[in-house]
Amino acid sequence: MKTSLFTLVMKDCQLEEVIEVVARIGYDGIEPRGSEPHLAVDTPIERVEEICSLLDDAGLRTSCLATYTGGYTRKTDAECQQELDNLAKFAKFARILGCDLIRHGAGGPSPRQATQEQFERGVNWMQKAADMAASAGCRLAIELHHGGLAESAEDADRLLNAINRENVGVILDPGNMYISRADYGDKAVRLLGDRIFHVHVKDELKVGVHVDSSCFAVGDEFYQHKLLGDGAVDHIPAFRALKEIGYTGYLSCECHGPAEDQVAVAEHEYAELKRQLSAL
Repeated sequence: MKTSLFTLVMKDCQLEEVIEVVARIGYDGIEPRGSEPHLAVDTPIERVEEICSLLDDAGLRTSCLATYTGGYTRKTDAECQQELDNLAKFAKFARILGCDLIRHGAGGPSPRQATQEQFERGVNWMQKAADMAASAGCRLAIELHHGGLAESAEDADRLLNAINRENVGVILDPGNMYISRADYGDKAVRLLGDRIFHVHVKDELKVGVHVDSSCFAVGDEFYQHKLLGDGAVDHIPAFRALKEIGYTGYLSCECHGPAEDQVAVAEHEYAELKRQLSAL
């Protein structure tokens, strides 16, 4: 398994600085955030080629393009087509960067709130997206996320079976699954198996009240973004199961805070991830 930094961690830094820091720390790759100031959909091709050269010089790979495309369930046909058009642009970026994986989701709400029409709409447009991505040599990864059609491994299994495309898998995200109160360990990993295309690593903690700006609400409950190892998300069972099923992809650090020293956060997440992996 390889290490990656989701550039969201250093969201206020230019990509040149992110690449320098990531290489110095020892990560194997980066996961560019699909927005400014990193890799927005309107990024000129010349800039993408420049980014590719910077990564090559630093000895880094692109693990995944973390786009915000998709979300079909609540959009009009015209809006959905625009999402496909944006995905096509990111597919061009992916080829330049030597990456075949793009984050792309069906949308929400959660399976328990979504209507059958919303579910079928998400499936239909994800099939179109998958076919387009396949023609560009790309895979699509749906992030397991609270408030989306894939909150749990079981939800993802149902959604992937309905989409029925080999180039569509998931981003396993124990932090999000902790918030969704879904299993994110051995059982989840073994159910999804080789359909796990990518893994996000971040820690969260359920708190009783809104403590500070690091807190956010999900329904009537509050959660706090924490540094890896300081929250309640135990990644070890997932890491062990991933190793046992032969997962060789990336573990991408995605800490959302604190924001005071983003370089220090990147350093901490790498060191703690390596420590946890050594525990295996």
